[in-house]
Amino acid sequence: MLLTLSTSIMMTSHPLSMGFTLILQTVVVSMIMNLTMKYSWYSYILVLVMLGGMLVLFMYMASIASNEIMKFKMKFMMISISIFFLFWILNSTEIMAYNSESLIMSECGQNMPLTKLFNTKSSSMTIVMATYLLITMIYVIYITNTFEGPMRKKNYEKTYSEKPPIN
Repeated sequence: MLLTLSTSIMMTSHPLSMGFTLILQTVVVSMIMNLTMKYSWYSYILVLVMLGGMLVLFMYMASIASNEIMKFKMKFMMISISIFFLFWILNSTEIMAYNSESLIMSECGQNMPLTKLFNTKSSSMTIVMATYLLITMIYVIYITNTFEGPMRKKNYEKTYSEKPPIN
């Protein structure tokens, strides 16, 4: 499913559809994190941080972008849905085996909840998430420069004539 969502974000052109696929990717990653770890706080924090970031991006796009009509490519949607279901059917037995393995790991590591976050299977996911957050932070700092801010400057015109009214 992550592969399908990753390819669909490259094929979309509208910012709202890109944001929606990014939210879906975040939900899928948090569900995977919830399956692999004993505590669900890490996945909960990930969803909250990403939704907060998406709220900021939505406000930015609402103030800058014009109202464009979203166009769906039906052929691409059908291909991506069929690929998703194909991967889902092929990996259903692997997911069941993975759940039993994570159950065994949770019994062994009762006192060490963070060992699952940094073990060999999920260490690459942790590194990718940290790199993604670093790049996102650098990009946000870049677009919120004080001289060239992300929001449009609003000019307020005076409603009265050149001479102010006398009371």
